[in-house]
Amino acid sequence: MLPDNLVPAKYHITPVEQPTTEADKEANFTQGKRKLSDYEADILIGVSRTGKSRNMVLEEHDRHLKDRLFRAIKIEAFVHLLNDLQAEGEIDAQALSQIMAEKTQQINEAGNEIWLNLITREKNGPIFYNLGEE
Repeated sequence: MLPDNLVPAKYHITPVEQPTTEADKEANFTQGKRKLSDYEADILIGVSRTGKSRNMVLEEHDRHLKDRLFRAIKIEAFVHLLNDLQAEGEIDAQALSQIMAEKTQQINEAGNEIWLNLITREKNGPIFYNLGEE
C-alpha cells in the first residue's frame, strides 16, 4: 500500500468497516489485560515480521556461552567445596579468609585484564577468569 501523501485525492478509496468476528476477538491478545504481568507471555514469545525475537535480551548469540557457563559452574563448585570443608571442620575461618583474599585478588586482576581487552580489542578470542588448571 502506498501512503496517502503519494496517492492523488481522486484515487482515494475509503476502507469499509467489517464487523469483528469471534475469531478476531480471540486473536486480539490484549483484550481483558490490565497489568504488565498479563502481557508477559506475549512479550516473551513475541516475534517480529522478520522472524527475529522482539526481546533481544532473551536472545543469546554468544559463541562463547559454553565456556562462560563452564567457568561459572567451576566457581560454584569451588564455593560448595569451601563451604563443605568449613562445615566438616577441616578448614578454619582464618585459612578460609586467606584463600578468599587470594582468589579475590586473582579475580580482580583477571577482571582488569578482561576490561582492558574489551576496551583495546588486543585479543580477538574471549578472556575468562582462571581459577586453576583446566
